Amino acid sequence: MNEQDLITRIRVTYTKGESLRFTGHLDIQRLWERLLRRSGLPIRYSQGFHPRARLNLASALPLGFISDAEMLDFWMDKPRPVDEIKQALSSAAPPGLIIQSVEGISMSDKSLQSQMHASEYEITFFDPQSGEKLQEKISELLAADEISRTRRNKSYNLRPLILDLAVIQLESDEWELGMRLLAEPGQTGRPDEVLEEMGYQNTDVLVKRTKLMLS
Repeated sequence: MNEQDLITRIRVTYTKGESLRFTGHLDIQRLWERLLRRSGLPIRYSQGFHPRARLNLASALPLGFISDAEMLDFWMDKPRPVDEIKQALSSAAPPGLIIQSVEGISMSDKSLQSQMHASEYEITFFDPQSGEKLQEKISELLAADEISRTRRNKSYNLRPLILDLAVIQLESDEWELGMRLLAEPGQTGRPDEVLEEMGYQNTDVLVKRTKLMLS
């Protein structure tokens, strides 16, 4: 068996908690590079003058959001038992980053980004909302044929990116929103833009990603 045959690809699902809420995507990537280096696992690095851990994050999470369902792939030069990998990652993880699951993935799988289909979110309001008014806002939004938005100086239609919106009643009798948005390359819906169309700002809500759906 040669060295290439020993290379393994590992997929991690992890939580980005409150203490990492305002840590941006590039900083999360750097955080993972440090985490992998501290883990003691046989991480596979790039070649060249500045070797970096080979890793692949599924989908950037906007600043201020938290998540129960982030995903990342990384590569190792030698196989290790899944339980050993999870323990090593958990021991090296900073506060707010919890390793949910670890699994081996086929080396021939496409990149996580290219497999992304949709993301699901829960939106909690800092001030209590009327369930009836939330439903009215949702009905109005979903009835529109086009919701024109501009992102990075480019106009686009937000409406087809909204796959589902629902009002959810909590045990406390307060209300929150459930949201499923398209997240394919080149056509990704953002919860903050949907919320803006409903009349809410980032300071009104806490957005948590609850699921990444791969194609």
